[in-house]
Amino acid sequence: MMNNRTNSFTMLRLVTAICLLSLLLTGCGFKLRGSFELPAELQKIYIAGSQNSDLVRDLKEMLDYSAEVVTKRSEADAVLTINKEESENRTLSVDSRGKVRESEMQYSVIYSLVKVDGEVLLDNEPLLLVRDFINDENDIIGRTNESTVIARDLKRDAAQQILRRVQALKVNSVTQ
Repeated sequence: MMNNRTNSFTMLRLVTAICLLSLLLTGCGFKLRGSFELPAELQKIYIAGSQNSDLVRDLKEMLDYSAEVVTKRSEADAVLTINKEESENRTLSVDSRGKVRESEMQYSVIYSLVKVDGEVLLDNEPLLLVRDFINDENDIIGRTNESTVIARDLKRDAAQQILRRVQALKVNSVTQ
């Protein structure tokens, strides 16, 4: 009898703790990572650019949490166009034997956002991301993997920065 009462009391405390935690999370403004609160006028977005691009794929994936990515321009509230993407590697330092010791990876994007009524919200906005990394001549495989990971991270970071820029827009809604 005493054991059942103890189990019930423990279960009640657990349920109460879970309820309190969920109230705290909702009260503090918690939201899922990756979700962006876009302006109400930009809830349907068409993304124009190379569909094979990692950046375009990342943008579509991140927008799935906050807006609807449409497949036809005619259905969209706005068109986000990736005008230009470039990656560049640069040598920062070499050792006494001429081997590369430190490199820099640059990723630049130029993008535009235009509402379907023709209003230009962002016109050829440039974005430049730069990361430095050290080349370890003793770890050739790791160096190759590191540069691949850095390139991928730069594209994800670019997608997040583009969406934060769109989120910060003050869009005038046209009432008729």
